[in-house]
Amino acid sequence: MQNASAHAAVRKDIPTPANVSNGTTTEEPLMVTQEAIEAYERRTGFVGIGRIMVEDGHWIIVTKEELARSRAQAHANRHPDTRQRGVA
Repeated sequence: MQNASAHAAVRKDIPTPANVSNGTTTEEPLMVTQEAIEAYERRTGFVGIGRIMVEDGHWIIVTKEELARSRAQAHANRHPDTRQRGVA
């Protein structure tokens, strides 16, 4: 059986993803609503996850309207060929 210090030394050698540095991400934060965070915390019992994720820069809290606008814009940008171009 290995002792705890030998196990800890092995854990330090595990590589981290390139986009993670000191617990923060370089990617754009995920937009979530306060309601979604509260529902997740109630369901899982992991109270405080929202605060932690916002502080670390992983999430940004937005309103439902802001989230809907963002998703509509992302959809329009992702599928430019499906947008109506007008009468020729």
